Amino acid sequence: MKNISKYYSQSVINSYSQIFFSDNRWFGLLLLLASFLDPFTGVSGLLAVLFTALFVKGFGFSAVQMQNGAYGFNSLLVGLLLGVHYQLNFPFFLILILVSLLTLLVTVSLASLTWKNKIPYLSLPFLLVAWIILLSARNYSALGLSERGIYTINELSRIGGNGLVNFYQQINALPIPSIIETYLKSLGAIFFQYNVIAGLLIAIGLLVCSRIAFSLSLIGFFTGYLFFYFVQGNVTEMQYSFIGFNFILSAIALGGFFLIPSARSYLLVIIITPLIGILISAFSNFFSVYQLPIYTLPFNCMVLLLLFVLNLRVKTNGLELVMIQQFSPEKNLYKHHNRLERFKNDTYFHIHLPFFGEWFVSQGHDGKQTHKAEWRYAWDFVVTDEMKKTFRPPGERVTDFYCYNLPVLAPAAGYIFSIIDEVDDNEIGKVDTEHNWGNTIVIKHSEYLFSKISHLKKKSFLYPVGSYVKKGDVIAYCGNSGRSPEPHIHFQLQATPFIGSQTLKYPVSYYVSDENKKFSFHSFDYPKENQAVSKITITTLLKEAFYFIPGVKLNFNVKNAAGINERIAWEVFVDANNLSYIYCHTTKSCAYFSNNETLHYFTDFIGNKNSLLYYFYLGAQKILLGYYQDMELTDRLPVANFYSGISQVFQDFVAPFYLYLNVDYKMKFTSIDDSLNPNRITISSAVVSKIGSMEKRKTEFLITMGDNRILSFTIREKDSIISAEYIG
Repeated sequence: MKNISKYYSQSVINSYSQIFFSDNRWFGLLLLLASFLDPFTGVSGLLAVLFTALFVKGFGFSAVQMQNGAYGFNSLLVGLLLGVHYQLNFPFFLILILVSLLTLLVTVSLASLTWKNKIPYLSLPFLLVAWIILLSARNYSALGLSERGIYTINELSRIGGNGLVNFYQQINALPIPSIIETYLKSLGAIFFQYNVIAGLLIAIGLLVCSRIAFSLSLIGFFTGYLFFYFVQGNVTEMQYSFIGFNFILSAIALGGFFLIPSARSYLLVIIITPLIGILISAFSNFFSVYQLPIYTLPFNCMVLLLLFVLNLRVKTNGLELVMIQQFSPEKNLYKHHNRLERFKNDTYFHIHLPFFGEWFVSQGHDGKQTHKAEWRYAWDFVVTDEMKKTFRPPGERVTDFYCYNLPVLAPAAGYIFSIIDEVDDNEIGKVDTEHNWGNTIVIKHSEYLFSKISHLKKKSFLYPVGSYVKKGDVIAYCGNSGRSPEPHIHFQLQATPFIGSQTLKYPVSYYVSDENKKFSFHSFDYPKENQAVSKITITTLLKEAFYFIPGVKLNFNVKNAAGINERIAWEVFVDANNLSYIYCHTTKSCAYFSNNETLHYFTDFIGNKNSLLYYFYLGAQKILLGYYQDMELTDRLPVANFYSGISQVFQDFVAPFYLYLNVDYKMKFTSIDDSLNPNRITISSAVVSKIGSMEKRKTEFLITMGDNRILSFTIREKDSIISAEYIG
């Protein structure tokens, strides 16, 4: 019974909020309330959603799609339409059941068709079914037309008595400018409530739920209204039919839901709104012949057209489509900035350094000797001693050089495309200009991505052409063949498979640079000349401690700031989208994370922000799985998961143009008991919130690992300390 109740309640609430591209349940409840200002209309809309939810179960369609509102909001609109136009009687309910089923079938069908073109179906199912029922109802005499909306005072008196009537009259008596009144009534008209009160409720809900959506609704509506005014269009068309909701929905959809909110998305709204005005006038004249209202047709046409063509672009030009929908313009924006900061140079295919241990970049991009013009994006690597010498005295033979005959690794998985293995090593100081690249291997990693490693040792290749190699496999050994005065390896990425192909600027995924034993972590960066670099050496203790796989359970004894002990239980799960998360059974909170075998990092948090799991989400935001003494990692957290109150509200309003709130994260390795075989490691981290450059709040963390698990976790904020001990 609990699961059934949850299914229907979520289906209803999310169907209401989805009309404004939201999944906020409180906003959904407010919209539900607004739809009941005309109770008959409200009941009709609610029943339509419930019938649709029942049909979804009966036909075996996706219950998840129903619960998140995707299958229900079109049925809701159809139900509201029927409720406002016809009298409630037995034939009405029969028609309501049938059109709820028809709307669902149309919705599921359109969803499968539009998905292929990467566009949404919006309210097209509502439009098609609305026109069908309005045309067919002309032949059904049992469906009596309703007079609701004509005698508003009588209806309000019947609903709420003199109190509601007086409130309505007081609202109407307020000196509200005509344009504001039309805006509010246009908002209410989305739910077929043609009054200021409904519009006011919805406007308040928009403002509380999303400041960006609220501001976009104003910009879209007023731009459309002014367009009608300046071209001397029929402004009364907006004042009495309230079709201005097309401007409102289009502005929210394009300004902050399907596109990342930005100055350019706001400008786009201003540009396309007059086009929607043109569509409104054209469609109104055309459909009036058939005595059919246009409803949301202009909104659907403009949004679908724009999204379709935006998917065909070769450059984004600042108009970024939302890749992972958060159902909130603010979250879309903050998550986007967080991804840019965290993965700004991230690549689909990860390339690693092609060697073990620490090597020295003797020549980098745009090098002084050979890395010029088309071959500018390449690296030469050697091994040096503490004196930066590349050889043992006397340095007259290739075997005197530290890197000679050292193993060379596959930088990523792929197929060996070609090999040159017939060039002898040069004597020291001499070069073979006839065989420029010397012994070389080219590996195909994907279409238009190949790696090439040159100057290898003759007859040292371990795999023939056509072999598949994994990342880190030993493929050959360093030599001194070709145009190479001393042993080294030449490494480059290229888009074509030929030995002499021009280079491709492509970053190395993760590596560490060492300057006088001061380590720096690099993520998708380019090793620089005269840097000592190495692959990340994974520490088993760190790897095991953060090895969170489905089914792992962690129990902690937590002592809060007041000295009260509490037992907290966590468990690791994977959701339907194959995303891993830690679930706190005590607070019902979720912390989503990723582990790519080099980094553990959190991606999202949902739930109680006073919970231990939330603090762990902050303190372990980004953890390198290899220990390097005193090395620091930095990151930036999404603003939406940290701030609240008035500071967050003001930031939301200006966020598309300027971010002045920041949350910085810093992690540092502090101690290890044995660098070769550690049994205990401690990590310190801190999260600092800032307004501009001014520090507002700082929270410090200490994580201790041992026995291949997290042993303790301590949180310090000002004089408050929370400690958690692992208990199994």
